Amino acid sequence: MTDRYAFVMENGLGHVTHRLNLESVLQGENRFDAVVLPVRPGETPGVKPLPLIHNWSIQTSWAARRSLQVCSEQNPPDAVFIHTQVAALFAKRITRRLPTIVSLDATPINFDSLGEVYGHSRQSQAVEMVKLRVNRRALSSASSIVTWSKWAATSVVEDYGIPSERVHVVHPGVLLSRYVPRSEPRLPGPVRVLFVGGDFVRKGGPELVEAVASMHGEVELDVVTSTSGIMPPRGATMRVHNDVSPNSERLHNLLTRADVFALPTWGDCLSMAIAEAMASGLPVVTTKVGGGSELVREGETGLFVPPGSPRDIGEALGRLAADPSLREGMGRAARALAEREHDANANWLTIFDLLHEASVDSPGRYRADRYRTAVGHSGLGQSPTS
Repeated sequence: MTDRYAFVMENGLGHVTHRLNLESVLQGENRFDAVVLPVRPGETPGVKPLPLIHNWSIQTSWAARRSLQVCSEQNPPDAVFIHTQVAALFAKRITRRLPTIVSLDATPINFDSLGEVYGHSRQSQAVEMVKLRVNRRALSSASSIVTWSKWAATSVVEDYGIPSERVHVVHPGVLLSRYVPRSEPRLPGPVRVLFVGGDFVRKGGPELVEAVASMHGEVELDVVTSTSGIMPPRGATMRVHNDVSPNSERLHNLLTRADVFALPTWGDCLSMAIAEAMASGLPVVTTKVGGGSELVREGETGLFVPPGSPRDIGEALGRLAADPSLREGMGRAARALAEREHDANANWLTIFDLLHEASVDSPGRYRADRYRTAVGHSGLGQSPTS
């Protein structure tokens, strides 16, 4: 009998692209049946906002639990993949019965370390202890954990007490067949810098614009963002694009036209936009924030700058603008790195293999298509990308 897997996917911010990539990869997959359950508060049929509660995590978790319950009643899966741990908070009863992999880009403690730039602050000690216990319970009940970065994996092990052998680092990846380096000769004109970030301020957009304005026409800037009302500074060539969708042809065209990708972010868990830029053969200027330091190789595929420093951003852009061979060499290295570590097809196949292992008989769990207690499975080993 063909295995059936349920993919519960948080459907906000950069996680939308992760879901779209999964759906694309699944189109060519015939080893198992799959159902994808996008989850976001207020968007899941049968789920209403909880009275007097507006916490986004609670709403997302409740919606995910309801979606899984409906899915299990109609056609029970053999294993479940839940992204992120927020969506897994209320799913313990299901994860006890069904082998489950929980995926995350950052733990709550990771997020707390970046909280200020997200407008997030820690709550009272009592509330934080409850939050720690609830998240630890959600992670502990999973068959294994997949993280987007070593930064997040370290927190899962050290802060939440999950054995390291159950934690696998698998980057989200990009669709390499869609994001490709420019094949035509470069058009004449100033060096073209591209910024992609929904939250313009948090992603370092103002500092980038100030840096570009100070370069007196040496570079021009394209800004892709959902933030409205951004005005080009005097004396700078700048275009703002407010309606570019993830994985769209317009985004691909902007990446193909660009010479450099810049994201001097103040706060990010791990930017998929950087991986897309590397796959497109662009050198990257960014900051060592969250898991971002794991994406770029300093001096090889890009340059790091400190957050909030227009001067350092300008110097990095100026160095790349003045040296076409440096840009081209970094771009080739970036594409090679994307092929090795950020291939969405290869990385999702790793996760599919983990789901298959999890669906094999394991102590105290049901195999859904038989509704019987399974025995004889002792755990999961490290994934190839760990």
